[in-house]
Amino acid sequence: MTFSAHVPVDAPHPPVPPFAPGTPIALRSIRNRPADPPAPSFAVAGTVVADTEDFSVVATRVGSGLARRAGRAEGPRDRLVAPLDWDGTHEMTVWHGATVIRVHPRGENWSIWRWHDGQTWIGDWYGNLECPWQRSSIGFDTQDWVLDVVGAGMPGTDSWYVEFKDDDELDHLVQIGATTPGEAERIREQGRHLHAAFSAARWPFDAEWEQWLPSENEGPTSLPEVWRDLESRCR
Repeated sequence: MTFSAHVPVDAPHPPVPPFAPGTPIALRSIRNRPADPPAPSFAVAGTVVADTEDFSVVATRVGSGLARRAGRAEGPRDRLVAPLDWDGTHEMTVWHGATVIRVHPRGENWSIWRWHDGQTWIGDWYGNLECPWQRSSIGFDTQDWVLDVVGAGMPGTDSWYVEFKDDDELDHLVQIGATTPGEAERIREQGRHLHAAFSAARWPFDAEWEQWLPSENEGPTSLPEVWRDLESRCR
């Protein structure tokens, strides 16, 4: 499994303009496959909260549509579907737990996630390592890189604690030959950049996140019927 520095499909031409706030979209992780064209391995429905030249924000409410690759789970905590054996099928489910807000600074190899239960922010801050988001006709495409960074406490204070997450899953992919040691080190290098961003606790950590909460009247979002389709040719 090759981790791409860019989404492994060409961007639409002409480029898709920024989405208006309130637009329902699909956020997809596009996966390279050894013998077949790239395909969405994960897709989640959401609503655009903001989309500018500098950043994009997507909110996913509980009950919104979600698709993840189907198959036998393995590796640490039995969470990884064998990446070399995936047949292209998906498990269809919905987003559980709490509303999640994802903030992606344009061009960065990560997005920052926070959860809100309708009353307050809950859980840790979560940094998802991935290639920069690319607009599609139905939303945003990216590629998840397995390794993550999490932060607990209040950013910028003595209570702030930052650590890596799922490094053992990245090791597992190397051990089974699903990726190379060189690619894993490249991802870890990007992880160190993200760890530094967490430690510095600058934007978006110091932003007014309440401005990005979806309207109370807004319900869950469904995946569009064409969420599996990659309209542009593969890289």
